Amino acid sequence: MGCRQSKTSQKKSQARFKILKTAHKSQLCQLEVDLSFRLADGHKYGGPIDQNLPEGDILFFGLSIYLLTENNFLQEEVATLTEFGIFQSGQIHQQEEEAQSNNELWAVTEEEYEEIVGLKNEVKQLKRENKSATYSTKYFETKYYHAMSVIHKYGMIVVDDNMPKSPSPVPSSSSSSFSSSSYDQIFVEDPVYIDDNNDNSTVKS
Repeated sequence: MGCRQSKTSQKKSQARFKILKTAHKSQLCQLEVDLSFRLADGHKYGGPIDQNLPEGDILFFGLSIYLLTENNFLQEEVATLTEFGIFQSGQIHQQEEEAQSNNELWAVTEEEYEEIVGLKNEVKQLKRENKSATYSTKYFETKYYHAMSVIHKYGMIVVDDNMPKSPSPVPSSSSSSFSSSSYDQIFVEDPVYIDDNNDNSTVKS
């Protein structure tokens, strides 16, 4: 909204300057015509010119009128240019403030972007660690259920009654309660070696 008003004011100042310039040319033309008629008719300010005046004085009189008109126009032009210069100065100051604000916003944006990139990298690392932990947990769960199947197959005794008697669906990594110490609670009825690979359950002494 402010930018639109600035452009409108600038256009108005430029239009006013053009009008004054056109008026100046018109005044000069009119002055030349009036001076020619007055010199031809022998009038000064509408009255008769003293015939005894030297020709140089008459020319000086015409030049004075011209310079007076030129001076008036220059004063108006200076006022217009001063007004336009003040406006331009204010506009430049406003643009400098906007540029500074944009630079500050850009700096904040860069910091936030770097922070987001860092968080994304952390998330990727956590996903990799979680995936690795899940694979490890499933590996030990598989080992555990294999041990349980061996226990049931060969009639081993489990001291811990809270252990599951049969394999259940593989739980998630967060709910798994298996640990390597569970193997310490598994015992065999007879202290003899059992061949796990023999389907006929051959016992070796």
